[in-house]
Amino acid sequence: MKLINKLVLTTVIAGVSASCFAISDSAKLGANAGAMSYCSKHFPDGNETTYKLLKLKTTKEFGDLDEGTKLKAMVYKKAAEDGDYLGDPLNKSRCNKLRKMLHVKYN
Repeated sequence: MKLINKLVLTTVIAGVSASCFAISDSAKLGANAGAMSYCSKHFPDGNETTYKLLKLKTTKEFGDLDEGTKLKAMVYKKAAEDGDYLGDPLNKSRCNKLRKMLHVKYN
């Protein structure tokens, strides 16, 4: 009986841990749109136009989501607009990395 309980507990913990790290594409899209807004205001460094252009492109893609996934994306977008990108704080280095990554994706 104890072995079965341990096995069930281990399975539950593994499942919860895996689901915590699974971030959907809609969440990433919302976070990227919010991050571009935050970064353009806080770390422009001559890239403000690029940040705004990337914000427009991510927001356009964000608008194409269905209602269920859009709600989830909006939560992550708002968090990123407040400086929290998928659980990590947005700083100058993180903003530059995101800008470069999204620039490659959309151009």
